[in-house]
Amino acid sequence: MDRTQLIKAFTATVQASLHGLQSLEPVLEQELAALSGRNAAALDRIVAGKLELLRQIEHSVQARDRLQEVAGFAQGLDGGRQLAEAFDQDALTAEWGALVALAQQVAVLNDRNGQLAVQGQRATRAALSILTGRKDRQDTYSTLRRGRDAVTRYSLGKV
Repeated sequence: MDRTQLIKAFTATVQASLHGLQSLEPVLEQELAALSGRNAAALDRIVAGKLELLRQIEHSVQARDRLQEVAGFAQGLDGGRQLAEAFDQDALTAEWGALVALAQQVAVLNDRNGQLAVQGQRATRAALSILTGRKDRQDTYSTLRRGRDAVTRYSLGKV
């Protein structure tokens, strides 16, 4: 792959990741609203959309990492920054800077949502513990309770 092809391919992966993160940001805001409003139906739909966007972004990140390796740079953000600087193209450098800034912003939003989800799980576990008179368990949302007799093992009707 010659330099021109590498620049075009690398730029395309940067743009794809940037577009993906721009699409992800409002989804994270919707996720926050659903978590705050305790809207389980909306949350399921939003999280499914979020996971699909993350899969798409992952493809562009993997392609970019491969291109970085082909060019002799390390995978990841540091290697990407070095490669963008090595190409010495103002538009690519600006897009790279925008990508890194947006990735940091999206990471903060996702962390905030994760913390809110964990708080919701804790509150649900505490409520179940109070309602059932059983010890608080850490697997409220795990698949451990989804067996055939799950209802009989953990029923709010049996206090």
